[in-house]
Amino acid sequence: MKKLSIIALTTLTFGMISCDMDLMPYDSIPTEEALTTVVGFEEARAGIYAAYTGLTGGSYVLAPEIQADAFNAVADFSNKYGDIYRWMFESTHSTIESIWANCYGTVGRANFFIDGVQKIEENPEIELTDIQKKQINVYEGEAYFTRAYCYFYLATLFCHDYDPITAASIPGLPIQTKYEPKIAASQYPGRSSLKDTYQQILDDLEEAEIRIETAISGIIDYDRYINGAYVTVNTAPKNCGNYITVDVVKALKARVALQMDDYEKAAEYASKLIDSKKYPLMNTVDGFKEVWKNDGGTETIWQIAMNNANDAGVPLGTVFIGYPATKKDYIPTQTLVDLYATEDIRLATYFGKYHLTVSSGNAADIYFFNKYPGNDYYNALGNETRYLNQPKPFRIAEMYLIAAEANARIGTSISVEKGKEAINNLKKARIPGFTEGTYDKESLLNEVMNERERELVGEGYRLMDLKRWGRGVTRGKAQNAGLILFPGQTTTDGLDRPADDQRMVWPIPKSEMDANPQLTGQQNPGY
Repeated sequence: MKKLSIIALTTLTFGMISCDMDLMPYDSIPTEEALTTVVGFEEARAGIYAAYTGLTGGSYVLAPEIQADAFNAVADFSNKYGDIYRWMFESTHSTIESIWANCYGTVGRANFFIDGVQKIEENPEIELTDIQKKQINVYEGEAYFTRAYCYFYLATLFCHDYDPITAASIPGLPIQTKYEPKIAASQYPGRSSLKDTYQQILDDLEEAEIRIETAISGIIDYDRYINGAYVTVNTAPKNCGNYITVDVVKALKARVALQMDDYEKAAEYASKLIDSKKYPLMNTVDGFKEVWKNDGGTETIWQIAMNNANDAGVPLGTVFIGYPATKKDYIPTQTLVDLYATEDIRLATYFGKYHLTVSSGNAADIYFFNKYPGNDYYNALGNETRYLNQPKPFRIAEMYLIAAEANARIGTSISVEKGKEAINNLKKARIPGFTEGTYDKESLLNEVMNERERELVGEGYRLMDLKRWGRGVTRGKAQNAGLILFPGQTTTDGLDRPADDQRMVWPIPKSEMDANPQLTGQQNPGY
């Protein structure tokens, strides 16, 4: 079978794309089987949501974290993400290929859905009630959000940081927005500009917000729609939605605006979610552990439901805790651990103490990373789901950090005061007895950078943050040099890469470059 571009496959696939670039998706849907019923749309919608169990777990979160500065590989680690950790990856790397392929595969699902809605609107023979039409309209909004989510995620890894001054002349992503099952190689899209890529993301988010707002008026008759968020019975707290809501859209809009240096919008979107008071911060060790251990608490804006063995995602805790527990791949750097005050509830929640012995015989008491300890519910599903928790792609804590950073960047006396309030409120919730800090613009920015690492470590943001700040990656010092892989080398704990290093931007996969003639000459520099 001839090799197809992954971009082309976004026009064909309904299921998740295979990691083998030579294979057509096993469950492609021909055009004559277009969506025509509410049941068909519900099934297609379920497929879109199923993709998130992958997109928000496993390598999608861990690869950029391991590449960054907060973790050291243990001396006898399994080599999981080894080339990414050592900054030795190339355009043939399997993790990079899979992330690219599966994100575009999910874009394909969204395109199929959106085009299906348009076909229904054009076909007078298909009869739907007003409620059904509005129901499908909300589903379409979720598809627009999903396309935006995937393109934004890809842009943060495969493109340079967004600068409004240069974005029109910097390569972005190949953008495919139509379901075209018979597209020829000559019609595959080349890379758009970074400005156009982000404009597509913004456009999709606007379409998503308009449509999903319909749910608030009670159009969708779900008894689990509570306090502005969908809730899956017995698997999530009332304030924690398992479906894409208007608040989820606003949270992504805040994240995107910050990445685009649109600080006024970032502060506006983040502040609206904070001021809604729908997602109060946890402020005790037991309460905060409930967020991570049992997928509970009140501060998660959106987490991904996993109700049985078939829809369980990829564990995030295994490389840090071990399977079995004696086989850890990565441990936090001492530099990371030293960022926390002793009384910080995140220190007690994100880390555990362990006496680690490696194959050389070296041993020491260390902190291990315990942010994903595993929900006991998933341990009983009958397959290897140890250290598996529901992914939490949006939390209110991130909105406090976005509000603080954006207001600091705006730089007026009023905005700096707002930024100070946001950072202090987050720290008061995390550090019992915290005394509010006084900041000017520069000290506030520095504190935001530290606080983002304290709060969001291990959630997939670190490489994106360092790029946005114009910083390279200087890996932190080890807790104990005798426990880590090749101590002192420039690819391990001695790694120090500048902001303009080629691997701050991931390569377009070679398989995609080979299959798509429009990408000739458009590979990222250095690959």
